[in-house]
Amino acid sequence: MPYALVIAGKGGRRSQAARNVAEGLVARGLRVGGFTQRTTESEAGRKRIDLVHARDGRTVPFARTAVAGAELAACSLAFEPAAFEEARRWIEADAPETDILVLDGLGKLELAGEGHRASIARALETAPLVVLAIRDDQLVYALEALALDEPIAAYTDGSGAAALESFVAQVARAAQGR
Repeated sequence: MPYALVIAGKGGRRSQAARNVAEGLVARGLRVGGFTQRTTESEAGRKRIDLVHARDGRTVPFARTAVAGAELAACSLAFEPAAFEEARRWIEADAPETDILVLDGLGKLELAGEGHRASIARALETAPLVVLAIRDDQLVYALEALALDEPIAAYTDGSGAAALESFVAQVARAAQGR
């Protein structure tokens, strides 16, 4: 189960870092699947998060600022259950057709065994190489929960453009060597 890590803090930095990595891998000619997340915020401060399919840019609504009585809420967000199913379908379809799966979405729900947890586990079993995007404050728990060995490479957001380029190059070499 070869994998690499993108590590970043809160506030959408993890997702931006995952998108930067995916774009860098595509620019190197690799077939990238999986998904990233895109957050938008209204003037009233309400957030909306979409899942973005890495292969073709399709989006599905994923989460929004929670309102009282939300069915599947974690933190201040209410999640769309159908989005987890769509992400699972993307992963299942992409794993045999791509060089790398980028999975931006290992968080509190997944650490509790919910959300994308089963899809991430399946991707680690079936995909040639997985790039997991994880928040820095959840890294240790995620590695333990998924029983992961050492990654082939790791990038910490904020390390600079040279570190990002080096990470993308390492992941690309690993994918091309398979």
